[in-house]
Parts: sequence; structure tokens; C-alpha cells
Amino acid sequence: MPIIDVHCHVSPFEYPPAPSDDVAGRWPCMACESRASGTLMLGDKPFRPLDNRSWDAERRLEDMDRDDVAVQVLSPMPELLSYWHSPADAVILCDAVNAQIAEMIAAHPGRFRGLGAVPLQDPAAATRYLKRIKDEFGLSGVELGSNINGKMLGDPSFEAFYAEAEALGLSIFVHALHPVAAKAAAMPPVDTAFVYFPIDVAMAAASIAMNGVLDRFPGLRIAFSHGGGAIGSIAGRMDTGWNATNGYGGRMAEAPSATLRKMFFDSNVLDPDYLCYLVRSVAPGRIFAGTDYPYPIMQQDPARFISNLPLSKTEIQSLNWHAAETFLNERIAQS
Repeated sequence: MPIIDVHCHVSPFEYPPAPSDDVAGRWPCMACESRASGTLMLGDKPFRPLDNRSWDAERRLEDMDRDDVAVQVLSPMPELLSYWHSPADAVILCDAVNAQIAEMIAAHPGRFRGLGAVPLQDPAAATRYLKRIKDEFGLSGVELGSNINGKMLGDPSFEAFYAEAEALGLSIFVHALHPVAAKAAAMPPVDTAFVYFPIDVAMAAASIAMNGVLDRFPGLRIAFSHGGGAIGSIAGRMDTGWNATNGYGGRMAEAPSATLRKMFFDSNVLDPDYLCYLVRSVAPGRIFAGTDYPYPIMQQDPARFISNLPLSKTEIQSLNWHAAETFLNERIAQS
């Protein structure tokens, strides 16, 4: 069975100009000599080397065909979520990246789905924007950072946003972004993606679970990148705390492990044994393939990696295809 890859990022080749000098120092633009490759700049500082896999659908399809990936679910490079800008300025960038994703889907509707960006630093503005995600851009949902300028995703200020996402049937994919713990640590910045990303994603999942978000919005489909980070390894400890504290003071009606089984997680843990644990024990039927394409630490040769796992045929099929369909709430024809 081919793969639906739910963890795939997009960055436009062209960006709108900075709306003012005040934000120009953190505004993205591409520095390059051709459309084949370049460097994403934030103001005058290099952020990340990129090549045309980030914006060229035809180039991307070559890799998909090579890797037996039938469908990619496109989402913004997390740095483009832009929570540190004013809501009005962030909308300019959200519009640009969402239009890029919509354009790629329109060119190849059988091969791509999309998750867009919203200005969640202003929950009311993000809630209003959700209708544009669905009706104007034709996307399946949104990508959120693991924290919003330090605020955890279980915060009550996001309640109306989750209610609207549930009502519109939009999926939510949570990706690590500017980890809270990394700001207080004295480790080099290069360590952030390898150490603090999975910690922050686990904090995000725990915040959603322990604040009862899925109790109030049972139809909400929410997924976490990097296999939920460390969340699977602390599920037993969370359950112990739930029993010892009367459901964390009544905040959780069910054990945390039961709530985790209602969430979705991607396969991007880069460890076959831990991935098998997620598939069998943490969230059966809710782990989908995710590679982190097209970045250097992405899962290589995902079809081979998954097919070699010591899992049943049903578990492999779920990991490759069916869990992604459940997350997107869509039956996707296999070509």
C-alpha cells in the first residue's frame, strides 16, 4: 500500500514585502540566484537553506513517486506561523503561505491536501480566519505551533477557536515551534530540533489532555508531530498522577492514557521500536506516516522503513493510509 505523508512542509519562493520598517527585521524573504535553491532570510539574517522542493510541486512529485508516497498533506514551514508579528501583519504571511498550498493542491488535487496557517496570537482573529481556510483556500485544516508565544494550547483563551474548528470539521496538526524549555536552557541552538522539539510537543499534548479540551470538543481531530514527542513515555506517570489526585482536581474525566487514544500522532520518531510502541499501545489506529519532508532530518525511504516494522498487516495499513484518512475525515482514492 502507498503512503499518505501527513508531515510535509511548504515555503513560498516569493513573499509579500514587509508592511513596515518595524517588522522588517523578522520578515521572511528568499535570497537566491535562481528558482532552484536559495536561503530563507528573516530580515538580513539567514534562517535556512532551501531548494525547490519547498515550492515546486513538480519537483516534489518526483520524490513522492520515488518514495511510493501517493499523497502529501502540505503545511507551512513552522517559522512562517508568525505568532510574533501583529495579527494584521501575520495575516499577510498566512495569506501568502496558504495561497501557495492551495495553488499546489489545485495543480495536483489527487496528490496533495493542505493544512494552513492562522494568526493564533489573536484567538478571535484566528477563529474568524478558519472559514477562509475552508472556503477560500480549500484546505483540510490548520497547523499550529506547540505553544503560542509561550502560552500552552490548553489555555482557555483558545476555546472558541477549537469550537469553530470542530464545527467546520477542520483538522489540527501541532508542530514544535520555539520550545519553551529551550529559552531557559544553556544548550547550543542547534540542539533545539533534536532535544527540545519533542519536549515541547509533549507539553502541548499534555496541556490539551489535562485541560479537558477533548472532553468539551469530542469531535475535534488533533494530531501532534514527532510522535507526540515524549508524551508516550510519560503516559504511565500521567495515569498515576490522575489516580493520586482525583483526576487532577477534577480537570480530567478519564485517565490520560484514554485521552491520548483520542489524539493522532505522526510516525516521525526515527526509532522503529518506539514507533511500534506508539502504534500498539499509545494510540492504536491513530498513528499516521509523517516524514518532515523536505528537511535534512526527515525520515528517509518511508515505505521501506514502515514495511520493515514488526507490525501486523492491519497495523501497517493503518500507519500507511487509514489513520491519515481518519484524521482528515476523508476517503482518499488510491491511484
